[in-house]
Amino acid sequence: MEVSAETLLACNVGSSSLKLTLFARDESDRWCEQLAHSFDASPDMLPLLLTEWLAQRQPPSTLLHRIVHAGPVTEQAAPITADVIEKIRHWQPLAPLHNSLALSAIEHVSENLPSVKQYAIFDSGAFAQLPAYAAEYAVPRELSIRWPVRRYGFHGLAHRSQWRQVKQFQHSVGKSAERIITIQLGSGCSLAAWRDGRAIDTSMGFTPLEGLAMARRSGTLDPGILLHLLMHENWTPAALSELLHKKSGLLALAGREGDMRLIMAAALERGPASEEDKAVTYYCYQIKKILGAYIAALGGVDAISFGGGVAEHQPEIRRRVLSGLDRMGIALDEQTNVAAVSATPLHARSSATALYLTPVNETGEMLRQYESSELMQQNAQETAHE
Repeated sequence: MEVSAETLLACNVGSSSLKLTLFARDESDRWCEQLAHSFDASPDMLPLLLTEWLAQRQPPSTLLHRIVHAGPVTEQAAPITADVIEKIRHWQPLAPLHNSLALSAIEHVSENLPSVKQYAIFDSGAFAQLPAYAAEYAVPRELSIRWPVRRYGFHGLAHRSQWRQVKQFQHSVGKSAERIITIQLGSGCSLAAWRDGRAIDTSMGFTPLEGLAMARRSGTLDPGILLHLLMHENWTPAALSELLHKKSGLLALAGREGDMRLIMAAALERGPASEEDKAVTYYCYQIKKILGAYIAALGGVDAISFGGGVAEHQPEIRRRVLSGLDRMGIALDEQTNVAAVSATPLHARSSATALYLTPVNETGEMLRQYESSELMQQNAQETAHE
């Protein structure tokens, strides 16, 4: 089957979702969104859904894949080659579900639509330049030669999208925020601290398990807990992996499938003494604790943004996270916060820190990185011909 001329498909495979966005060139030679579709399904069904979707229409000329973990990477799109595929496969043990699904999608297209150009967009690229004091762990450097132990960070596309929106908001009012904290809350959760356009820290680490408690992931734990379970409770590594990835977080604290929508509804119905409300309190406290640490690391904060499914649709979570921070110059406009449904400022007039709701646009960041890489390649070719 012949591919469509100048069309591009962004393929974002999550742990239980598949987001597809189709773009085409307009008369001004800009990419214009033509179609967007999202699937929610079990992991084993996602590659099949992509296969069926592609079979029903003319294939795109270019396909972008979001890659969660590929070790040391950059914020540049990389053409899918045998070396890139091997790199994704090598790092699969640290993001087993996401990398496996991405590889399935890449391999399907390579086998069935070989004329389609494919690119990898790396989710941890935004954190490639973390300073050493934020990236390193206090363990021997030679601990793992095959998988160097350092903070890689994740949700990079989401955080960069939020950072970019904050800068646009600030530009529109003639201000410049250089110290920014982005809060990404969904089924996975993380924070990132930015100074002068560069991420200086992020809460996820060597794997997407570190940091905040999430829907089903534990977040940061005392490593001694895991050692104890291994040495004295006869747990296996496989059982521990199942525990940390699928049976912890909000699911362990409040049940309700770890779904914050259900947990918040039950908390409001059952009140402060309920397990659901206690889970929300724990969740918001952990966010506030890292938020405070990043304010200290930045030496203050100019702007804070909220993005991701939970942060975008749960004003009560935003309120609880920011409550009690007035003396730090952080004041939420309560009425605006409750009414907010799209990108908007959330701060009160008295707030020294700008607060924003910034709906995440990972697809836009994928497209931007692809365009940047294409421009770099064109410039390199022109330079070579001079």
